[in-house]
Amino acid sequence: MRVEFVEQPGNLPPPPSEGRVAVVDVAFAGGENFETSTVPFLEALGDRLAIWIDHHEHPVGWARYRDDPRFVLVPNRVAHACPELVTPEVVRRAGPVDVIVAHADLDGLLSAVKFIRGGTAPWPEADEDARAADSPGRGHAVSERARVLSEALDHAASELRTAQREGLRQEIVAALVAGAIPSGLQTRLEVLAREYEEALAPVDALAAAAREESSGVLVARFDKALARPVKKALLSRLEERAAIGVVVEGRAVTAATFRDDIDLAACDDLAAGRSDYRFGQADDGGRKIVARLGELARAAG
Repeated sequence: MRVEFVEQPGNLPPPPSEGRVAVVDVAFAGGENFETSTVPFLEALGDRLAIWIDHHEHPVGWARYRDDPRFVLVPNRVAHACPELVTPEVVRRAGPVDVIVAHADLDGLLSAVKFIRGGTAPWPEADEDARAADSPGRGHAVSERARVLSEALDHAASELRTAQREGLRQEIVAALVAGAIPSGLQTRLEVLAREYEEALAPVDALAAAAREESSGVLVARFDKALARPVKKALLSRLEERAAIGVVVEGRAVTAATFRDDIDLAACDDLAAGRSDYRFGQADDGGRKIVARLGELARAAG
């Protein structure tokens, strides 16, 4: 079973040309990209799709495919990470699989590893580690092993060339499927994790400059896109201080919340993501979105 990683669900590559395929932790694309990316991918796979396991709720896509037994679709407010959905029973139900298509983060990588291992986690706390990495601020504890893995993967995604980061992911998959990370690979991961921490040095200053633009909504604004690890860490800082954190990068707007009682999908202009993390495009600097998020924050108290 080989693994192919997807970095952007809104821009899926052509599906594997042969074999039965399992898709794990890959969201249905938001907005018009659903019809131009997700649907063509599914149509090209046809009967070769063995199973699609995901926790990124999508009102249109999930309604369309929910009754198809090949889809295991559980919202993030129930499943804070995808690996917990990859059970031995689900793997057996999928039948023979030749290729796994997975999201290229710790959550997706652990989902792929667990699938290859027949639904068995590579270490006892791996499901909880995935929850801590993918749904921060919701009371989950992350182990040191998972922290290093997650930070190394995030830094590689931001800083390494395509072939380098893909090679690293494949090495990690092979090691975890076998049950242990060799010392040489572990040293590389620790170096990447240290570089990740160094790259986050500006985050506290960026968070301090954020402003509450609507009740309970803390907003940080930038003319250009931030590095992905910086944006991820910045959102976490904002969520610690307010009901909802928002980062605006030009036309791109990303919102996140640690609160289980706030469903960001209720903001229609944030077309993609999950109940606790959504994003979209706006021509007004995101002001309409921020106003709507303020209504959601006030309604939740």
